[in-house]
Amino acid sequence: MKYCIRTFGCQMNYSDSERMTTVLEKMKYQKAEDFADSDLVILNTCSIKQPSEDRVIGLEKQFRPLRLQNPNLRIGITGCMVRETGIRGQSNDRLFKQMKSIDFVFQIKELMKLPDILHELHPIESDEEVSDLLSYFHISPKLTNATQVFCPIQRGCNNYCSFCIVPYSRGKEVCREMSEMEEEIKKFVKRGASEINLVGQNVNSYKPTDFDKNSIDSPFAQLLRKIDAIEGVKRIRFYAVHPKDMGDDVVNLYGELKSMVPHIHLPLQSGSASCLKRMNRRYEPDKFRELVHKLRARVPHISISTDIIVGFCGETEAEHQETVDLMKELKIDLAYISKYSERPGTLAQRSLKDDVSLETKKRRFREMTDVIRDISNDYHQQFVGQTKEVLVEKVEKGYASGKIPEFKLTRFESDDKELIGKYVPVTITEALDWCLEAKLSIS
Repeated sequence: MKYCIRTFGCQMNYSDSERMTTVLEKMKYQKAEDFADSDLVILNTCSIKQPSEDRVIGLEKQFRPLRLQNPNLRIGITGCMVRETGIRGQSNDRLFKQMKSIDFVFQIKELMKLPDILHELHPIESDEEVSDLLSYFHISPKLTNATQVFCPIQRGCNNYCSFCIVPYSRGKEVCREMSEMEEEIKKFVKRGASEINLVGQNVNSYKPTDFDKNSIDSPFAQLLRKIDAIEGVKRIRFYAVHPKDMGDDVVNLYGELKSMVPHIHLPLQSGSASCLKRMNRRYEPDKFRELVHKLRARVPHISISTDIIVGFCGETEAEHQETVDLMKELKIDLAYISKYSERPGTLAQRSLKDDVSLETKKRRFREMTDVIRDISNDYHQQFVGQTKEVLVEKVEKGYASGKIPEFKLTRFESDDKELIGKYVPVTITEALDWCLEAKLSIS
């Protein structure tokens, strides 16, 4: 039997897919390159934006002819679109009505139930180890890239931002023990990992039971110190931060810990205090402004990326302009901008009106994109002529590409796939709007 996993969304979803891969390969499924060669397809979905859901539902057209060609094909969905685990006929999840071709759904926190689901749908001889899985966190992931690993430190979320479905799809926050994290990362490093990406819905609220209660540092700051002390760790990144919980102890690790890269993703969502209140974000623009100033006091050239939602419920032109002005003032050099789309079941959907027209959302999206493009281009100019290390993630169409420590996509001419997962010194030759062009440095 062959399987194919298609992953949508954030780093957390890619980490989830690596754990799914472990379960499937223990069950003796073999990886297929595409849907057509598969007996099992699992879609790991994102529900933050409507277009993300639309892409998944749009795959229904592909599945109908595939099922005619392969009657044994089974199709499942997990991730943020799923509300209830089960097989068609045994679960009332809304996805069974939206997609007639799917056979099962499961919440990612219930990944341990996947073997039982598949045994019912796809009876095959499996490895006895599968029955020993204790929890999601105890599944050792099959790494996509041995150098660059994604490690979940928690799952679920307790914040209930009014626009977000995650607390309903992933449940309440559950944190991994610090000792477990430390041991897992040591194992990854022994297998060649050197860039550690910590993922969670709100890493700042990380609070395992085994943190040092006598320390002045928060549990997350304690964890960062422990990981930095592991020999072989070269870069630490983390996602996602919540500004309301970001403390000085974590800020002060920038410029102190050797592996803390000069980049942070700090989601703002809106630069308007009134809009943030409707979003239930529980901080004001001044809090975000203060964090940016503190970070730049530690590392002046730090790259700061963010998330922005345009056209949220009731957003006025004045509120939109407040966000534009804050981005210009703080010179945020990268933003993931989205047009607000109503998510069924969220606080916003239940209590607020999606009253900003699509035309207005599109205009505000373009305006915000233009602002960030200009800031990004200006920020990139400082790198021209510098030698930087790129951790190569991809080689295709004659170019190798990856990120420098500042999280800037950088590419250079090469068709050598052996470079994937390696740190390569390059000289930056050109600064573009969204990326950097480079050439291999002569050693």
